[in-house]
Amino acid sequence: MGLYLDAFGSTNAGKVRKNNEDSLLTGDGKDEALFAVADGIGGFEAGEVASRIAIGVLEELEPGDSLEGAVKEANRRILAAARGDEKLSGMGTTIVAARFSVGDRAGASAEISHVGDSRAYLLRGGELAPITEDHSLVAELVRSGDLTRAEASEHPQKNLITRALGAEDEVRVDTAVLPVQPDDRVLLCSDGLTDMVPEAKVGELLATPEPEGAAHALVKAALDAGGADNVTVVVVDVKEQEEPAGGKPRTDTQEMRSLPQEAGPAPVGAPSRRGRRGTQRRGSSAKARSSRPRKGGSAPVRALAWIVRALAALMVLTALASPFYLWGSSRYYLGFDSGEVVIYRGLPEEYTLGYKLNEEFRRTDLRESEVGETYREPIDTHKLYSSREDAERVVQDLEDRETGRRER
Repeated sequence: MGLYLDAFGSTNAGKVRKNNEDSLLTGDGKDEALFAVADGIGGFEAGEVASRIAIGVLEELEPGDSLEGAVKEANRRILAAARGDEKLSGMGTTIVAARFSVGDRAGASAEISHVGDSRAYLLRGGELAPITEDHSLVAELVRSGDLTRAEASEHPQKNLITRALGAEDEVRVDTAVLPVQPDDRVLLCSDGLTDMVPEAKVGELLATPEPEGAAHALVKAALDAGGADNVTVVVVDVKEQEEPAGGKPRTDTQEMRSLPQEAGPAPVGAPSRRGRRGTQRRGSSAKARSSRPRKGGSAPVRALAWIVRALAALMVLTALASPFYLWGSSRYYLGFDSGEVVIYRGLPEEYTLGYKLNEEFRRTDLRESEVGETYREPIDTHKLYSSREDAERVVQDLEDRETGRRER
């Protein structure tokens, strides 16, 4: 009895953004057991370049070579490209990659490397479990016990990441190796899925038969929920099969296909080749996850909780001092000031220790009194937009609606 991989990837620009800054790898590189999702950051087109560079490096990775080393090489190439072209300055990308070793069923495993807030999940026996932990300020607050996972999912700074490729000369890559078994399903996804679809719903849709059906169902759910960001998923199944009489594994190969992303809401699909061969198992060990301290309790427990919170605050300060805090300067939101709608650049509050994380970008001609109740909530809550173009588009829509109301 042998194991093989059956995978499918799907990506869509979403309903708000015109360009797709996500990129994906569905086993079509030199290592056919390698899959990845990259979510580009840095404004119009620049993020797309960064994510493509990262995936391009992984495509060239030979079986048996270091996955973590390839991620670090992608970081170097993104920095070099940004320094060589002013238009690409500040670009970056998240990455989550899974490399499978299924040649030996007893030692079958998946090596997962990630930087940023693109995620990996494992579906086993109908239960969904996260494999990765986000590199974000909100995730640090969850780990310190100051936020619950439910609170984090609604937090206004939930997408503020503390680590990404293209941020600094050296990048820390989190890597874990987990055993896999027949009927396991691994999901790699950008935050365009997890920001729009609750984890419980993700688990339900991920159970859809066949990777292609699951991938399309997940992307469709993100679009149905508003499609506020690019959304990308890669679904990989570990399957068991009888070897044919000749002793060679199945090689039911399919061609990659790429459909125009602007054609409509239908997801863009990329089926992987079927019947992946196994690769040599790597010797890394999974990192242990720390448990959350309880509130109250004995003096030692309270002291430990204080220390953890202090470390979380230190993480905030480190992020504020890091070059990649410019991620915040690439975000925009709307607010009311002196009765007028204003576009701001940055993050919508003094986040910690009095640091001001925003600046006024442009005052519009819209008065607060002209904004209907339906459109007040994203302004009152300071909803973040991924680029200036997205914020300007919302303002234009509000202006068009107000012009139409006056003409009536």
